[in-house]
Amino acid sequence: MEPSSTCTRQMLVQWCMSARFFNEATLQASISRIYGEDAPALQDVVDTVNSRLARYSLELRSSMEQVSGERSWALINTKADAIATSATPYSPVQLTILKHLIERIFTDQRGNFALDLHTAVREATAKGPASFSRKDAQEAIDWFCADGWLQSTGGWVMLGQRACTELQAYLSDGFANYVRVCALCKEMATQGVVCGACGAFVHPYCADRLSETSKARLLSCPSCRQPMEAPESFGPGKPGVAHNPAKDDTQADTAGSQINA
Repeated sequence: MEPSSTCTRQMLVQWCMSARFFNEATLQASISRIYGEDAPALQDVVDTVNSRLARYSLELRSSMEQVSGERSWALINTKADAIATSATPYSPVQLTILKHLIERIFTDQRGNFALDLHTAVREATAKGPASFSRKDAQEAIDWFCADGWLQSTGGWVMLGQRACTELQAYLSDGFANYVRVCALCKEMATQGVVCGACGAFVHPYCADRLSETSKARLLSCPSCRQPMEAPESFGPGKPGVAHNPAKDDTQADTAGSQINA
């Protein structure tokens, strides 16, 4: 006998609660396994599950990796303290360090949403107790990276995909002046280019998509349609685009329903 729709939804929710954070291919494979050959489209399943989870303040939410375009998903609590709730394996000291690093990365004054590894280790050490060594700090950062909260590449530490997925509300509510939103896909942008004409932000992946759809393979701003020739870039190791409170407030308002709990 085929499982009921209620049963399949419960099985999927249980799997999501166990997996916590996963890429779209893994989610699609689980949907096919649980629902069988006649599995509905992924978004239809997500919409149905979320309508049932809303009463429990839970939601399946996704975010796009800004360079590759790959999508990741997580089952999140929409009301509780996102970091304290999601990062439960960590000690109070480790939670304090993680929260501090996330906030420092997001409020980087150069607008690159990144800290060099030396600075990250130094600040993590300073946030620990007197006995907390630089080695302890490095190990904590490595753990945060392994769990997807942070990402370390080329000597830079930036937000990991898990943080971008699960902490959207925390970041947009607490640091609205620093929120940037891609003008094409409307998701939070911590890497990309900025239009010199109107100040719109575009992810690296979305910029590639725009260029590919152009006959001349030139990048045009999805907001003002003006050519983006040699645009300024921001992200780990980039020149950076300093935060502009007026423009960033406008971008945060535009985010609206895209970045909320």
